[in-house]
Amino acid sequence: MKETTRDSDVSRLQDLIDHSHLKSIDYYEVSARRFESESPAGESGNVSIDLAVRSDESEFGIRLTGTADFPQGQATVSVAGEYEAEDGFVVHERTVRHFANEVGVMTVLPYLREGVATITAKVFGSPVHLPIIPRGEITIDLEDPDSRESD
Repeated sequence: MKETTRDSDVSRLQDLIDHSHLKSIDYYEVSARRFESESPAGESGNVSIDLAVRSDESEFGIRLTGTADFPQGQATVSVAGEYEAEDGFVVHERTVRHFANEVGVMTVLPYLREGVATITAKVFGSPVHLPIIPRGEITIDLEDPDSRESD
């Protein structure tokens, strides 16, 4: 029986999970600014989350950047999970993209959530909590290395 692309992707994903480990969680930006306007706290705004990946033969990273725009100000947090392959395992970009969609986003998302809540509490006086984000809501295209998708 011929292996389908999906079966092959799942098999390669499992191999990547088995042959890599989380090396670090790195913050690239944690910032917020409160505007001088008299906008009431708690007014609704817009939250967006972007996903990016990077990889080479032995390392890869999954980065989430969350931006919260509100009448009273703006906050941005950018955080990445940095991974390393073990035992000479060779990392392939398509598999890293699949990993990002299935594992990486849910690994890095709690750090993004905490970063947004902490910085907004300090600057706005009360935290902004990211909404519940279902698995699969934040993804990156498996085929196009230049694609970026957000919720």
